[in-house]
Formats: sequence, structure tokens, C-alpha cells
Amino acid sequence: MATVEDILMVKGPGVIVASRDTTVREAVNLMCEANVGSVIIKDGERVEGIFTERDLLRRVVSLGRDPNQTQLGSVMTSPVRSVSLRTSVTRCKDILTHEHIRHLAIVEGGTLIGIIGLRDVLTAKLEEDEKLLYDIARQVEIIGKAG
Repeated sequence: MATVEDILMVKGPGVIVASRDTTVREAVNLMCEANVGSVIIKDGERVEGIFTERDLLRRVVSLGRDPNQTQLGSVMTSPVRSVSLRTSVTRCKDILTHEHIRHLAIVEGGTLIGIIGLRDVLTAKLEEDEKLLYDIARQVEIIGKAG
């Protein structure tokens, strides 16, 4: 069964990090430069929250807040939902779909290791399911030849 660690082996552990006093404009620029949909907000080593494209729409744009003046601390989602490297892809899919979120922080021993998104999880789950179907088809083929 595939795990978060398997996803990170392919994706890499890169995370965009900002502080709570970073402006929304600065965070959006970071997100655009890195081509990602979220920024983790940290205070030292402690993860305080996450700012996502959804937060931008719901907590900034729709309320007419000035992205040049609004700080992430006032519009971030907190707490951040996290999983460990050993969490299965299936469990991640369940968390993301049942909790209606799109990002999971990967935390080991209190340290932020990386972040994965819904697309990462669904891609890994699809690959896992395709492999299972291939294995089943091979077994059926072998049984058919033996009979």
C-alpha cells in the first residue's frame, strides 16, 4: 500500500513557508513563483496555519480586503490538518474528501517535512489501483492458461 513517503519520493519535500505578518500580496507572489496553491505559516518551527487559494477567495477577495495590507495571520486556516510519512494514500484521500480540504501537511516528530495536495493523493491512488488491477488481470491470465 502506497504511503505519503512514496508521494514525497516523487514530488519532493519543497514547502513554501511564510510568517503570520507576511502580507497576502507577498504570499500570492510566492505561490505564483513556485506554481503552488498554498503557503504554510510558521512561527519558528511551529506550524501555525496554512493560506490557500481558497482562503484568498473567501477571506480576502470576497470581503474586499486589501491584499497589500492584510496579513496572513488574520486570514490563514488553522489548525493545519497533518499526517505522517507512514500514512496510507487511501487514508489521505479519505481525510481530504471527508473534511473538504485540499492540502495536508506532513509532520514527523513535530517537524514539518512537506506538504501534499489532493492532486498528489489522487494521482498516487490511481497508480496504486491501476497496479492492483494489472496484478489481478495477470493472475486471471495465468489461471486461464493453467486450466
